[in-house]
Amino acid sequence: MRIFVLSENLTYQRGIVCEHGLSLLIEEGGKRWLFDTGQTGIFVKNARTMGLALEPLDGIILSHGHFDHCGGIETLIRQLSVPVPVYVRGRAFEAKFADKKGPEKEEIGIPWKKESCGSLVLVEERKKKLSQDVWLLGDIPYTPGLEGTSPGMFVLRAGQFEQDRMSDEQMLVFDTPKGLLVFAGCSHPGIINCLHYVREQFPGKKIYSLLAGMHLMHAGQEKISWTLERLREYGAEVLMPVHCTGVNAIVQIQQQYPEQFRDVHCGSVIEL
Repeated sequence: MRIFVLSENLTYQRGIVCEHGLSLLIEEGGKRWLFDTGQTGIFVKNARTMGLALEPLDGIILSHGHFDHCGGIETLIRQLSVPVPVYVRGRAFEAKFADKKGPEKEEIGIPWKKESCGSLVLVEERKKKLSQDVWLLGDIPYTPGLEGTSPGMFVLRAGQFEQDRMSDEQMLVFDTPKGLLVFAGCSHPGIINCLHYVREQFPGKKIYSLLAGMHLMHAGQEKISWTLERLREYGAEVLMPVHCTGVNAIVQIQQQYPEQFRDVHCGSVIEL
């Protein structure tokens, strides 16, 4: 597998532009998948700078309905010569908001209408097969004793704000001879909940690698320490924290898991 990081919060490479967002081009088994599209079209520019063509694609996966993962897709759709299926869960299109420091809430949902992306595939299954050994996992449950819902996330329903349980979040999983290769955009239900769910859905399978935003950017030290200790239970040989994991937590993952840690930033090319 080769993973090209087209959008991420940080970069250290000349000519590469970064933003708060995530976009990956994944090549595996003769197929090419785009996982998220950042918040703007910079992933298209970065792909060009890296000498990558964004066609052909076998599918585009939108991990959840937040602007920093879905915002850039219109730039790509306008340039594609043939339609490409875009896999997203229906609840991703709800009106999504986040707490700000003041009394107001900030709109953070998908900044485009369904009609502007005619090749949408609204995923309903909890476990959907995309191709041979390629899966989407959604409706991530909140397992008792693990993590609860992300604080500060809301959906607007019938004029009322309700806590967003992020049922639209979905993970991309490759089942390979080395084990499971897991990709998560933000892990809003909690990265440990997510990994527990992967293990349930693939009983007896080893988790070989994890590339994920772990949503620890604003977490306190107690939450970070708990999460990093529980990561040990899943035995991943490769850990690639990105995006909303946050610099503080990423540094601690590097310190606690020096052999498993891979430094990932915008412009990185990873081979597994």
